[in-house]
Amino acid sequence: MEFLSMHAASIAKLLDLIVGNVNDRGLLSTLPVIDTLIQCFPMEVPPLISSTLQKLIVICLSGGDEYDPSKTAVKASSAAILARILVTNTNYLAQLTAEPSLSLLLQNSGVSIEENVLLGLVDIWLDKVDNVSSIQRKMYGLALSTLLKLGLPKILEKLDLILSVCTSVILGGNEDTSEEESSGENMSSSRSHGEGDIPSKEFRRRQIKISDPIYQLSLEASVRDNLQTCAALYGESFNSAIGSMHPAAFAQLKQALKMA
Repeated sequence: MEFLSMHAASIAKLLDLIVGNVNDRGLLSTLPVIDTLIQCFPMEVPPLISSTLQKLIVICLSGGDEYDPSKTAVKASSAAILARILVTNTNYLAQLTAEPSLSLLLQNSGVSIEENVLLGLVDIWLDKVDNVSSIQRKMYGLALSTLLKLGLPKILEKLDLILSVCTSVILGGNEDTSEEESSGENMSSSRSHGEGDIPSKEFRRRQIKISDPIYQLSLEASVRDNLQTCAALYGESFNSAIGSMHPAAFAQLKQALKMA
């Protein structure tokens, strides 16, 4: 918190200056910094960088990345940051996506949104799930799961796709988590034997990753709980949406959620 109190204004100004004014390579270097800040301060940082986050939403909802791998990477990583916020600071992202200033920014950027901005982000999380790292896939899955409990009736139209992605992420596991935990254990072991009494930059970086709340959350439990909430919210409409799932997809879902 001392870090934020000292540097918040400067960081917000710098990020706002960078995002929207540098090329894709520059953005790809900056987005991990934004993600780490939000990871460390999930409640405090998003409101401080609201202007930057609005620009990330515009990036996500803009087209033009179909044949450009760097733009696809920027869009996918931006979407992962927004997914993180939805999971760790749900009310704030819901508030941000409803801001009139965002609607104006989207309009001025030539982005047409006919529905709720959150529903527009759903399409990005569904579409870009194969373009991100394992931990970002989990962010996508947790964000999609979170949407099931937010009272957005149109979410039922995408329920089969949402559950398909969540199932894929659960059954696919989280290799990055295992690698980071293993690395963290190895580095902790080294320190316990007297090596590196002063934590190295690499050690601190790995410790930040290992302490990421996204690692600690269970996507399986999230989907199971939020499906129950969704069923309570929509009743027969939910049953109809679930009933329309392909039998093979539903069987995989039951396997992922360890349902009898």
